[in-house]
Amino acid sequence: MADEANLSKRERQKRRREAKLVEQRAAAAKARRTRLVLFGLCGLVVVGLVGAAIANQQAQRRQQAAAAEAVTARLDDLGCTPDTQQPDRGGGHLDPQVLAQSPPEVIYDDRPATSGQHVGSVVKTGVYDVRIDERLLVHNLEHGYVVAWYGSDAPDEQVAELKEFAQTSIDGQYPKLIVAPWDGALPDEANFAWSAWRFRQSCDQFDPEVLSLFLSEHHSGAGIAPEKTIAPHLGGDNGGGIDPQGEPVLLPPLDGATDGTPTEGTATEGTATGDTATEGTGTEATATEG
Repeated sequence: MADEANLSKRERQKRRREAKLVEQRAAAAKARRTRLVLFGLCGLVVVGLVGAAIANQQAQRRQQAAAAEAVTARLDDLGCTPDTQQPDRGGGHLDPQVLAQSPPEVIYDDRPATSGQHVGSVVKTGVYDVRIDERLLVHNLEHGYVVAWYGSDAPDEQVAELKEFAQTSIDGQYPKLIVAPWDGALPDEANFAWSAWRFRQSCDQFDPEVLSLFLSEHHSGAGIAPEKTIAPHLGGDNGGGIDPQGEPVLLPPLDGATDGTPTEGTATEGTATGDTATEGTGTEATATEG
């Protein structure tokens, strides 16, 4: 203090400024150390969270793989074929005159069809108990749909179980699903068959886990359908689609007509948001590729 008393006013101010700078530098260094510690802790938390997420994903994949293996192991007991990729039969819309002369058994040499030429219209998502033209539903497959067929000899209680499961799936994570009866017995005397674009599986008995696995592999974005990004056809503003409304939807020559025009519904493929369809026009099914 004695030394400071002998200093001039300017020298005392200089010393105070230097002391203040020392304090500020010490405080800044402490703040930097604190930030580094916090950043380090945050980094550890992030690494931990990422690691936990990866571990969780790996655990989920292992569980899914184990579940798939368990379902596959039961296929023989259920009379099911493996989920099998089918040959590529191409695509494109049927000319009305060709349509009138070409029932499904002429167009598709392996049925239920999983690819091939089809009608320009689509069918609304739903669970139906009326016949729907296979040439229409192939168009739905092209949009990432799964079609679940049941044969005429399928046990009533299992058909009811299929319909209940399908409606729950439609209301949940699988809106691109249609259930419809097959005309008579399915090929190879199966009671049930599921079709996706270029994939098919048939079963003697309905089992929800088998169909659930098929859906997880082929529904919409999970499958290889060429137009799988198109929105589901739920009616209204969600893509439209022919709604059977309790009446069979059969086109020439299945409906006995000879002029090559569908009895209901038209569809026009959009250029941005996907296909849209309107109902009840009684005009020729037309389509413009987007």
